[in-house]
Amino acid sequence: MIIWILALAKLMLHFLNNGQYGYQIDELYYMACGEHLDWGYTELPPLIAVLANFSRSLFGDSLFSIRLFPAIAGALLVVVTGLIVRELGGGKFAQCLACLAIIFSPYYLFIHTILTMNAFEPLLWTLCALIILLSLKYKLPQLWYLVGFVVGIGLLNKYSMVFFGFSLLVGLCLTPYRQLFWSKWIWTAILIAFVMILPNIFWQSQHDWPFFEHQAAANLSSKKPLAESMVDLFIQPILMMQPLTLPVWLAGIYYYLRSPDGKLYRFFGWSFLVLFGIFFVLGGKSYYLAPIYPILFASGAIMVERFVRNRKLWKTSIIAVLAASSVFLIPMSLPILPLPTLLQISKFYSSIYTLPDRESTDLNSIEAPWHFRQMLGWEDIAAQVSKVYHSPVLSDRSDVAILTWDYGYASAIDFFGKKYNIPKVISGAHAYYFWGPRDYSGNLVISVGGDFNYLQTLFKQVEKVDTITHENTIGIKSAIPIYLCQGIQVSLQHDWSDFKAYFGEVYRQ
Repeated sequence: MIIWILALAKLMLHFLNNGQYGYQIDELYYMACGEHLDWGYTELPPLIAVLANFSRSLFGDSLFSIRLFPAIAGALLVVVTGLIVRELGGGKFAQCLACLAIIFSPYYLFIHTILTMNAFEPLLWTLCALIILLSLKYKLPQLWYLVGFVVGIGLLNKYSMVFFGFSLLVGLCLTPYRQLFWSKWIWTAILIAFVMILPNIFWQSQHDWPFFEHQAAANLSSKKPLAESMVDLFIQPILMMQPLTLPVWLAGIYYYLRSPDGKLYRFFGWSFLVLFGIFFVLGGKSYYLAPIYPILFASGAIMVERFVRNRKLWKTSIIAVLAASSVFLIPMSLPILPLPTLLQISKFYSSIYTLPDRESTDLNSIEAPWHFRQMLGWEDIAAQVSKVYHSPVLSDRSDVAILTWDYGYASAIDFFGKKYNIPKVISGAHAYYFWGPRDYSGNLVISVGGDFNYLQTLFKQVEKVDTITHENTIGIKSAIPIYLCQGIQVSLQHDWSDFKAYFGEVYRQ
């Protein structure tokens, strides 16, 4: 019963707050993808686009609507984590502690507030772990069919499921469960997952593997030095998972790798180590490991429960301290405060978040958590572009194309553009590249951003006509030039590759 009560609490926490602030940049992009349903997109599988399309079809475009499924995924994650605790032999205290670790994690608080692939990733990893646990504990090998299905859904959600699946297989190989590889069950599960992701593989193949091209551009754009990557993997998870839960998930690792009771499930411990090693070598970001922590919370909570035993005061104190300390972190993870208040209290979190000089005009240099910065100011871009589009200079707008070089600008103008009576954009950024230049000739183009010198190689005449400038409630400042481009020198239809852009820059292999 305690599991379901806490799951409901998690759900209500998001229902009461997921209508705050504005649309996050990736939410706008996923909604755009949802308007072009396909088996794949440049850098992501199709599931998130399907969910965006489905939620909008059912409930409309409100923030609450598009954030409904992530909130439900968060509640289900609490349930599945609690069930793992119960199946491992944990009592009510262990179930409560593991579930609260999920609820109070700053990372999970945020990702279950917005529409993102990351909101479903921990649920699918943890559900996969639960099914494997049940299969081995109750000797039900046919459950591997369900494992294959869940892995397939995970692959359709995010390609990182490959790493988790691989780590589990390595973990099984390093334990007596390696004998399972001589039976049909695991291989059938792998086949099921492969068949489910096969249409997406075909899509990637037919489009010349844009995912790998995108990753190459990402490495050029934001590849971190090894030392910084080490800090990400070692230190950031402590903050993301709530610092006071550190003993819990460390105890969880010990449970799987060293505890006699965890011997049957030692492969989960090996799985964590394999994942950590993979992401360390690849220079992965801190949140890459986030989906595996519920599995560690489950076993760690059991270790804590056994340590406190019948000491009721200790149990109460642990829960109280965890809840009380989380009160100070929740406002920086959940959009629960008015924006002016958020700006004020963010000064007290300088030891946790990077809070650069507010006078900077860089979008990444303001006094507020970056994840909230990405939820603000997007309608201003569409409003400013509409002024240029509807200006008297453009008397005939039948062939005026709005071109962007950034997927965020493109998605924002697309979504808010209907309010300002401006057409859908064309862009070479991310999935927009494959949606093409529509039917525009390119003779008259409004370019939102872009490199002035590069635009001059594409058009006979390029003139800066406006600049998008705005400063919202928490200090975001931006200066995005708007160019009026005339007389295209390349064919928009046949030389569309000249407009391909990743991370705001033209991509050249």
